Amino acid sequence: MKKVVKPKNLIAFRIWLEKLGYSVKQLGKGFTANTSDRFIKKRHQHVLVTADLGGNQAAYELGQEFEDHLISIDLKVA
Repeated sequence: MKKVVKPKNLIAFRIWLEKLGYSVKQLGKGFTANTSDRFIKKRHQHVLVTADLGGNQAAYELGQEFEDHLISIDLKVA
């Protein structure tokens, strides 16, 4: 099964979404994130991450962007 982010990055991903202006609500071990910001693509306005690190398409796309962001930071430090 495809995962939104690596398990070790889940909390950081949630914080990243909050910093981007999303309203994050905890759902057990998963969470939802919503925004009404008109500058964020409509398909990314509602994000769902489940307890098993699955989620909707927006979560997968933003999760990939987040993981790429982490990799680029590692390359700059090295």
